[in-house]
Amino acid sequence: MGNTINDKIRQHMKVRDGKDLNAAIESVKERILSSRVSADDLEVDTPQLDDVQLNLAADSISKGLLSGSRVLLLGRANPDHILSISTFIRSLNLLLKALRRTRDVVQTTRGSFNEKLEEFEARYFCSKFTSERLERESELEDVLASYEPNIIIVLDPTKGILARIREGSPASLIIALATNNCLSHISDCDIAIMPRSGVGEMAAPKNCTLCAIAYQLSLRCRDTLIGLISAHARVQALTAQIKTAGLEASDTLVALSYLCDDMPMKPHVRDIVGSGVDRINRGWTQQSRTSHSRGTLLYGLRALLIEVEAAYPFTAQQVQMRLIPLFSSVCYSGYPETLIDCLLCDELKVSKEKASKASILKAKTYFPSLKQLAGLIGAEPQGVPAEKVQVSNPVEYEESNFENDSRLLPIFAERRYADSGKTQLVRAAMPNGLLRCFLRSDFINVNDALRFISFDMDNSFYPFQFWADAFSGDIAIEREAFTEFKFRLDSYLARMVEVSNHSSPNIVDGPLSVNQRTSALAQWLERQPWGRTCPEPVFEQCFVVRNSTVLMETHQSLLVDDCSANEQGFTGEGFVLIWKNSAVSMSERLSSGQKVVVRYRLKLKRDASSTNVFGEVVNVACGQTGELL
Repeated sequence: MGNTINDKIRQHMKVRDGKDLNAAIESVKERILSSRVSADDLEVDTPQLDDVQLNLAADSISKGLLSGSRVLLLGRANPDHILSISTFIRSLNLLLKALRRTRDVVQTTRGSFNEKLEEFEARYFCSKFTSERLERESELEDVLASYEPNIIIVLDPTKGILARIREGSPASLIIALATNNCLSHISDCDIAIMPRSGVGEMAAPKNCTLCAIAYQLSLRCRDTLIGLISAHARVQALTAQIKTAGLEASDTLVALSYLCDDMPMKPHVRDIVGSGVDRINRGWTQQSRTSHSRGTLLYGLRALLIEVEAAYPFTAQQVQMRLIPLFSSVCYSGYPETLIDCLLCDELKVSKEKASKASILKAKTYFPSLKQLAGLIGAEPQGVPAEKVQVSNPVEYEESNFENDSRLLPIFAERRYADSGKTQLVRAAMPNGLLRCFLRSDFINVNDALRFISFDMDNSFYPFQFWADAFSGDIAIEREAFTEFKFRLDSYLARMVEVSNHSSPNIVDGPLSVNQRTSALAQWLERQPWGRTCPEPVFEQCFVVRNSTVLMETHQSLLVDDCSANEQGFTGEGFVLIWKNSAVSMSERLSSGQKVVVRYRLKLKRDASSTNVFGEVVNVACGQTGELL
């Protein structure tokens, strides 16, 4: 039986010089990154906090730790706040553990830390607004009266919260952490920590998360604590223990916070997210106890990854699509302590139980998985395109009433958003006479927007209560206040349009040569953090179809060859493309010899013995007409 052209095509690479392949790949990497990073992005460095305020806060907290004070963290039930609480309390516990690790070190004739250290305690309280239960007016005051904290750390305070804290606990030191705010709005606190660039810019896009600020504060507390114990007889041993306490492991939680907020992938954000995801991958390959003790991967985070069925090797996109909906759903259900306790847990069995409970809460919550749900109903959600936003009509969003079961309000809003790509504001009447509104958008950070709006709302109305994460918000409001709320929302979106457009650029990368379609490049692409303003590469080039087969009745597997300068020529090395949901009928299959222009993503297929490279088709156009198939 004679050899055909298809038989001559080899699907695997020829043996080539490694230096040549490396040079070919490096040029592709440089091309990809340069097309996604602007000159303005390169000028943006890691956000700097006010050193004076940071040092004051670190000094107060460190002295409080040594003197046995009580610290209370106040936040709201959203992913960034629970990650901030987990990061900071975990850091304080590690510092405390380092100081009292051995009796020989902490007890000498010069004094002992033991008695005061045992009295130190760090707690948290998250306001839990849900549609079924409005927050009680006296709930915060009850917590302050029962705990009597010496230091109160408030995360991104909303309007009126600092005054209530000052009235309920006048003797406490109040520290406010804010991502982007005006000083006038947090003037009731003693110490305010925020990025320098965010001062005075109400609608400016933030360049860091609360978790990142809490992490920086914990590191500064460690440095301050070392200075405070410098007079101790065993200062060298204590300093060594504090420095090796493992606070750096919390950068994984910081990376998660950036993914939770779906922040633009500026260079400093990509560095943090890439480092965090890399730490997760390194910890996953180790024994769980070893990984936890070394601070590479915490018991709680490992258990949560198992619950959401994330697969190794983890990528930033996979973590965002699987883990973040779990965080949002559990927070929306009103049980954020489940996630906080899971992340703080030092026991493998307990962490699994907490993660399992979080998974059950997600299953019981009428809350969509955001982008995942949109994919299931056949539409890909998009931010508000620039051409849809007019200065005269700055926010083209759809507003609608919902008369069915109000518990389904989030899913209704998500469905409408996925169909239209427009910001959704849906409202429904509540039995207590209030209006329930649900806001869904990718154009703005909804949590930041509602927080800013809370400062602008009229005091005469019912207290502005809401739950929100980066993508959506649930609000309870008086009917008379709805008109003002809608006006404030319009104004906020108008300012955001003037500041920046958060939509990801539509970048199509050039072709890949045979030498560039390698596992080395595919693995590099897999490890990179892609996201807003930095989309995953999509390559485009012309191929000749050599063979087409149907997979699982709906997908096509295409064996293609690069088009050469000679119309009849071919390179002799085949490349496999997988085109999902494209073979509804046999007549729709591509025929042998057909020339097509393909946009695809370079992917890896792993099995027990090998790793193969293939292309995941985004779309296909005929080579002659250019019409999409």
